[in-house]
Amino acid sequence: MRSRRDVLAGLGAVGVSGLAGCAALPFGNDQSDDADVSLSTDDIGSLAWPESPFPIAVPTDPVNAHRERSRELLAAVPSEPSVPNGAVAEEVRSNRESAADRLDDEPGESWPTEELSVWRERRKEAACVLGTYRAATGDGDAGAVIERRQGVRDELGSFAAGHEYRASSSLEAVLAHAPIEGLLGDCRRRVRPAPAYPSDPVARPFQAGDAVGRVELARATLADARRLRDAYLSERSETAPQWTALIDASRRLEYAASRTRSAVSDFLDREEPPFRADLEGTAGRWLFRRASGYVEAKTEEAREHRDDGQFAAAVIDAGQILAGIEALRATIHGIRDGAYQGELTAASVSGTADRAREAITAIGEGEHPRMAAQIVRPTLGTFEYVTELIEDHYADPPRVEGDFAWVELYARAVPAAAAFVVERLE
Repeated sequence: MRSRRDVLAGLGAVGVSGLAGCAALPFGNDQSDDADVSLSTDDIGSLAWPESPFPIAVPTDPVNAHRERSRELLAAVPSEPSVPNGAVAEEVRSNRESAADRLDDEPGESWPTEELSVWRERRKEAACVLGTYRAATGDGDAGAVIERRQGVRDELGSFAAGHEYRASSSLEAVLAHAPIEGLLGDCRRRVRPAPAYPSDPVARPFQAGDAVGRVELARATLADARRLRDAYLSERSETAPQWTALIDASRRLEYAASRTRSAVSDFLDREEPPFRADLEGTAGRWLFRRASGYVEAKTEEAREHRDDGQFAAAVIDAGQILAGIEALRATIHGIRDGAYQGELTAASVSGTADRAREAITAIGEGEHPRMAAQIVRPTLGTFEYVTELIEDHYADPPRVEGDFAWVELYARAVPAAAAFVVERLE
């Protein structure tokens, strides 16, 4: 396999030299004919998330607000709802019970901003239950839903118009405002009238509930954006608008990412890797598809963020593209040298998972841990998702080992990518 130094040198040649800095569970699904390989989720182990990239401590008030609002919504629904349609009544009862039970659960280990997302979804579920119940009992009010949606839309427009990227530095502007941009983008999607409130809510109570839930989620999302902004500004005595700095940095980084991407353009958007080796049934095949597809998807996402004026997110996108490209280059050279094609065993998958976890842990020891944490975010979801696949008995060995291999290669590229991004922000 080509060494990391060789890969970094190759990246430098195209203009980015700055980058150098439970019981045992069986794998397999109905489409897998792999040899019998079993793996315990204990062998994979848990993943400790890096320190949150948000530059201040996120207050707990938003969580409490979401929990209390959820309880308020559910309290308006009887525990034994009386609905003319018995099947609807039973589903409303079941959904109410499930939503209430989740209010006592604490989210798994993640960042406070991620935990807020969990609580917003729980609040949405509670609103869906209430909206469904009211629709099914003839108390649905399409006009009220439209009015609330328009109210959120008006507040969103006012908030976005005054969003100045105020921060103590351009680096903190990215770290503080990227999650706020994400929330505003989510809110815009939620205030679209889809699904529309049905003309006959009694006949379609669950569609009515979904419409109510989307508006509630939009309200909660906008409230969190405001809370994060206010919390950050209250902690920083001296801030200034960083709009121009982020626009300039995003353009410079877009250019660097574009030039770097050209070095691997022949390997993008391909279902099958252009190698002589037969990769059927190997981790290498899945690794290549993951690495190639990630670069393509992230490039499109970055384009959308720039078009929408989300320049803090575009800066992070550029760092993630650069890390993704290096992971793809390492994948290409590794496969050409015969790596990722060996026999799959529980030990090989477990070892790859260990290296992936170690690579993620190492980013906290670098020079720019917060930016690195923001850039490494995609791997955290991949690691946990693959672990869930194993736990749910729906995972085949090539995919699992390929995914963990991608996590390792990507995470090892993150510290250099973070340094490159920070340098362009300063």
